[in-house]
Amino acid sequence: MSGFRDTFTKEDGKDGLLGYDDTAFYYFASCVLFTLAVPWTYSVIKSLLIGGTSGEAEAFLRSKKRSGSAVRHCKTSAMTAKATGAKDSSGRSGTTAKCLLIQVVVLVLIWASLFLLVARMGGEKQISKFDPFEILEVSPSANDKEIKKAYRKLSLLYHPDRNPDDPLAQSRFIQLTKAHAALTDDAARANYEKYGNPDGPQTTKVGIGLPRFLLEKDNQLMILCAFFFFLLFVVPMTFICYYQRTKNYAANGVMIETLQFMGFKVNESTRVKNCPELLGASAESRGMEGRPTDNKEMTPLFKEIVEHKKCQYQNYPIIMKNSSLVWAHMQRLHHLMTPQLRSDLDQLLKYSMKITQAMIEIACMREWFFTAQAMIDFRRSLVQALDAKSSQLLQIPHFTEETIKHCHKGKNSVSTLPDFLAKDPEQRKGLSTMEPQQILDIEAFAMHVSDMEMTAEVEVEDEKEIVVGDIATVSVKMTRKNLQEGEAVGPVHAPLFPEAKYEEWWIFLVEGSPSTRIITYERIRSTERVFEEKLRFQISRPGKHKLDLHVLCDSYAGLDKKVELNFNACQESEVKRDVFVHKEDEDLDLQPTLFQQFMGDFGQEEESEEEEEDDDKQKAKPVKKDLGESAGGPDTGSKDESDDEDDGKKGGKDDDDDSSASSSDSD
Repeated sequence: MSGFRDTFTKEDGKDGLLGYDDTAFYYFASCVLFTLAVPWTYSVIKSLLIGGTSGEAEAFLRSKKRSGSAVRHCKTSAMTAKATGAKDSSGRSGTTAKCLLIQVVVLVLIWASLFLLVARMGGEKQISKFDPFEILEVSPSANDKEIKKAYRKLSLLYHPDRNPDDPLAQSRFIQLTKAHAALTDDAARANYEKYGNPDGPQTTKVGIGLPRFLLEKDNQLMILCAFFFFLLFVVPMTFICYYQRTKNYAANGVMIETLQFMGFKVNESTRVKNCPELLGASAESRGMEGRPTDNKEMTPLFKEIVEHKKCQYQNYPIIMKNSSLVWAHMQRLHHLMTPQLRSDLDQLLKYSMKITQAMIEIACMREWFFTAQAMIDFRRSLVQALDAKSSQLLQIPHFTEETIKHCHKGKNSVSTLPDFLAKDPEQRKGLSTMEPQQILDIEAFAMHVSDMEMTAEVEVEDEKEIVVGDIATVSVKMTRKNLQEGEAVGPVHAPLFPEAKYEEWWIFLVEGSPSTRIITYERIRSTERVFEEKLRFQISRPGKHKLDLHVLCDSYAGLDKKVELNFNACQESEVKRDVFVHKEDEDLDLQPTLFQQFMGDFGQEEESEEEEEDDDKQKAKPVKKDLGESAGGPDTGSKDESDDEDDGKKGGKDDDDDSSASSSDSD
């Protein structure tokens, strides 16, 4: 007889299926919904309060970093308007509004379901122990006749033959049988009175909280179809769609086709003038859709832009269009662009950061410093909307070509951005015709641009001399002097770039002229006031070394730093290095290793075995001699005696030889 499993029941007068309990499912579903609803609700409320959660809006609204540093944002009017526009556009975006509305509706449904489940749990009766009177629906004072009548009635209703596919009915029938036995059979009644179960002592079992409708016969076909639909269609299609979206992209987010194209096209002679065409020919650019009105809209740009290198892909309209848009952006011809062209340019510029990153990495892997420098120049030209041959002073707000001409003349003339920032506000040229608000923007820009101070030194850690074969370390420390303690720099001043851009610094350790091979490099993304980086390389030759350390900024033109590192590497035989050994290490050296201990046991066993064998041999020799003498004793005849005499004669001669040999040895 099978064990009684459905021991715990609850009262449910309307539903006759008393063998299954839904309380566990209610608790399980409530916990899942609560875990899902609380963080989701917080996210939606946060989105409603700050007007959107896009990456650009968060970059402009972030006041503190995870490290605790306060973020200093650029306070120019252009950047303030850009931050406000990013926040408003994030909140006004049709897609964002629809997604937010859908999230609110789903959250309302989740909270409503959670409320109903909690209310249902409050109305549920706690799980009770086995009660035969309750199962048979009779009173505790019922006699045997009433008990048998109730059992007969319910058993006919829930008999497995009448309900072959209903597991709940089968469970109910088992309960009825046990309840009847508990009230009519003496042994079962004794177990029930002693242990609370007619089968004797039982153990409590906890299962997965599944709803009751999953076990009902009428729902089995529907549940089976839903299971196979999810397993055979939803899951495979999800993985297929994800694979189709990601198979064309590398780990850095750039399309694999673009990486292959850049790897083939980028060479040691690639410069900034080649980059707009390369960007326009990337797979991301070629994937942008064109419009029938492109020719008409691009005509004013074609008349004004100056291409420093003629496009080689004139048979591809989308490449010509996008490369021309890049040239127009770098030459600040945005006023000639229609809203559609400006939208295309913004989309292309969003792709450009990952693509230019890949171009820099390709040049670094091939150790081409000038090519990597050109890629970084192109990257900051896109960020600042600056042509390759334009003045650095155009990065300053409200500066034009006329203003720059005035800055180049007279006393206190400046031609680079660091020279302009180093001047006192009263000595800066080009501000005489500026309005008060424009002057405030220039001051805000000057306070925001990183005033970087760099120090570098070469050493071999824990050594005084540098020897061939050592791993040398170049320690670079960089400090933004325009920031205070506990501050971090925010997005750069780039009003014509569609996204929030943070500073990145590239550190290159390059061999001195005539070679310009990259020895090692690092990419720095820290926005803190002070940060340090260490570059390591191996010393390969003795003598004097001259290395150039370049620190390049990818967001502003003119902030690059260069330090010349000179050191002398000695031969290993020329430098005597004292090796200091701690007393603890010496003690450890005297201790046998685990392998030696392991092999030592075997060695001792082998030596002991060899010693025993030697002892046995030494003991066995005299024993053999005695045996020979005893064998040649009384049992031997005259022949043996004559043989002994002959042996004695020979032995005498041999003895004489042995004695002479021994005497000579002694001499």
